[in-house]
Amino acid sequence: MKKLAVILILIAYSTMAMAQAQAHSPNDPNFSKNNKSGQNLKYTITSNKEPYTVIINGINGDTEKLKKLEIPSTVNYRNTDFAVTAINKAAFSGISSLTSITIPPTVKEIKTEAFNGCSALKTIKIGGVIEKCEEKVFTGTAIAKPIYTGNTLVYYPANQKEYLINEGTETILEYAFSDCNDMTSIVIPASVKNIYANSFANCDRLESIVVADGNKTFDSRNNCNAIILTSENKIIKGFKNTTIPNGIKSIARIAFANTGISKIDIPNSVTTIEDSAFYNCELTSITIPESVKKIGANAFIKNKKLTVVNFGAIECEAMNKDFPAFEQCQSFSSVNFGDKVKVVPAFSFKDCPELRYVTLSNSVIEIGKKAFSECKMLSYLELSNSVEIIGDSCFYESGISEPVHSEILFAYFPPNYDTEYSIPQGIKTIAKNSFHYAGNLKTLTIPNSVTKIEENAFCDCLVETIIMPDSLETIETGAFLYCTNLKSIKLPNTLKTINNKVFMGCFKIEDITIPNSVTEIKDLTFYDSGLKTITLPISINKISGSAFNQCLDLKNIYIPKGSMSQFKNILDPKFHSKLKEK
Repeated sequence: MKKLAVILILIAYSTMAMAQAQAHSPNDPNFSKNNKSGQNLKYTITSNKEPYTVIINGINGDTEKLKKLEIPSTVNYRNTDFAVTAINKAAFSGISSLTSITIPPTVKEIKTEAFNGCSALKTIKIGGVIEKCEEKVFTGTAIAKPIYTGNTLVYYPANQKEYLINEGTETILEYAFSDCNDMTSIVIPASVKNIYANSFANCDRLESIVVADGNKTFDSRNNCNAIILTSENKIIKGFKNTTIPNGIKSIARIAFANTGISKIDIPNSVTTIEDSAFYNCELTSITIPESVKKIGANAFIKNKKLTVVNFGAIECEAMNKDFPAFEQCQSFSSVNFGDKVKVVPAFSFKDCPELRYVTLSNSVIEIGKKAFSECKMLSYLELSNSVEIIGDSCFYESGISEPVHSEILFAYFPPNYDTEYSIPQGIKTIAKNSFHYAGNLKTLTIPNSVTKIEENAFCDCLVETIIMPDSLETIETGAFLYCTNLKSIKLPNTLKTINNKVFMGCFKIEDITIPNSVTEIKDLTFYDSGLKTITLPISINKISGSAFNQCLDLKNIYIPKGSMSQFKNILDPKFHSKLKEK
């Protein structure tokens, strides 16, 4: 019997060990432990190396009668003491019976809505200094006094008669005043060294904010009704009636977000408008001054009443391609460029589906990559002859339905899916990737004014016949690359240069004559084409070894009489048998 009892005990211990192993595998960061008062608290390991830390996630079991809660400073798990350094998102939200909580000195961070809706919670005892307190942590509680930890203001309750920040306060955490919807004015003491734009999030009625004299970090100069980081001349928080003073260099991230500001003058000293600076405001128009060099991601996103942008920035860099500055501005219909603007920045007005009117000044020489892509209502754009460069996919998925050109043809958009097109007389250059959107174009006529076809101008185009002018001098690299339907093309005697890969992958081109003005056949010029015969002039003095590679159907290379030795000297020997004098 004794032996049987021992066996049963061993089995029981083994079963418990297996269950424990299943509940908490070696790689499982989650576990639970009872605190001193018997609540079973849930944790997640945030560092399994020194210093060992966990975040507390809440309580296992019934919380209906829970009134007091003490969070331990450390918890032992697998013979290791872990410091409790943070309270997780919504960890104790909605516990309506909870009246008091003790937070140990180890906790430095409280995440969003941690105590949201704890309607009876009046008393918070915090042993250390909270360094980060996220949004709506104490919303819906009964806390009636501001929460300070050391010199840090963590939370200011709503519905106060007066809103006063204690003298000696050095830090105002993010969202500290986020519930104070009735606050209309506040003074920032001279002692404050750290403050955030989100410190006053959702303070919709705040009309007056003043930084006290003597503050060495911040100011609110010229009664501007804003908080300025003095050393950087940066507005970190503005409001509905803010005036930006001259001399300000930057507008910080989310500085005016959700303020409802409807009008603002940005002075010509501002060089940077940071991410989401005017997120979800009521702006109806905005002028970007000459001085601005950088506009951040989503800088003006969700300004639903914004209709006009006057863009004067002279040296503004490319904007964020993934988070366009004017995205979701549903009424935005017009942009005007100042008479000193030379470059329309890349991605600047990307994804503005209601943009209809763009007025370019005569100073503009370049329009950056995807500057107007996905502007579905933009159907026409007039260019002056000053424009020399248009970036890739500038009008991708826009409403443009006519060719875009000055003296340069930048982009051809097929009107009504026409199969024939004659380039207008007066155009001198066919630009890079200009026929990327050529659709069903089959026949193209190029006028006598054109002297140059740029790189990849017709790349992947379905065109079958191109009528060349007598004026053409240069065809740049890959101009007809993989024009797989191209059958007929006659090169003019004015042509001087045919660059690399010009007819590479043109499967249906079978016969071509190189004019007497050309001196060189360059790398991969006819690589992988359908070429069967080619006629070369006496002027040719150099042929790349790869010029005719993978031309599997090439039978005859016609050359002038008496030039056999000349061409054998410059042509790859594997093609010598195809040389024919005529």
